[in-house]
Amino acid sequence: MKDIISLYEYKKIDISNSLVVIGFPTVGVVGTIASRFIIDALKLDIIGAFSSDFFYPVTVVSKGRPLPPVRIYGGNKKCGIDGGCDQIVIITSEFFPPMNVMRPLANKILEWCENRNCSSIVTIEGFNMANGSKEVPLFGVASTKEGREFLKKQQVELMEEGMVSGISGVLLYEGEIKKVNSMCLLAGVHSDFPDARAAAKVLEVVNKMIPEIEIDPEPLYEEAGKIEEEIEKHMQKAKPRQSFIQTSPMYG
Repeated sequence: MKDIISLYEYKKIDISNSLVVIGFPTVGVVGTIASRFIIDALKLDIIGAFSSDFFYPVTVVSKGRPLPPVRIYGGNKKCGIDGGCDQIVIITSEFFPPMNVMRPLANKILEWCENRNCSSIVTIEGFNMANGSKEVPLFGVASTKEGREFLKKQQVELMEEGMVSGISGVLLYEGEIKKVNSMCLLAGVHSDFPDARAAAKVLEVVNKMIPEIEIDPEPLYEEAGKIEEEIEKHMQKAKPRQSFIQTSPMYG
């Protein structure tokens, strides 16, 4: 039987012991914004892609090059909780996968990470804030004791009760079962529109995970309005034709 998710690797590079950061356009689109910023800041190259007949039928055009909707980027950078891994890998998309594809995609990502001996997985999510505070609250969830201790060390408040759904949710509970170090960073956003300020808040923590590389979130804070407007424009163009795509549930 054909797999519902296919993997294409453009480049054969060693990504063992890598930190894998995953960003999809859930609430506030913080995952996509943050992951795109890291790719640009570190000048990472596309090394692979995930494909499915159930993905939204679109190609992302970047610098004149057509790219698949779910892409993998990599580079030879020092990273990791203890600074010990050799690479940073980004898995990102501008489009939210349908509900029936989320679990197969999450499992395919986890399988690929395990087969390539990746060190840690970090997903980036947003959740709707109930008030109009200008402060960006940040919570963390981790599948291992090591991950929870790391989040505490970085002064990230652990989520004690609630739900994390979608791809991040699957990666967290499967990580707990399989003893894979999977973490999720959840930033509060003010609306369902792109929130670059929340993404910058997440980057402050991600920056500490790669001590050998400085990812300065300040440009993201400064360019927040422009980035939010650009991503919202792309999403609005696709909106009339993506009624079959499941929107992200709220996080508790």
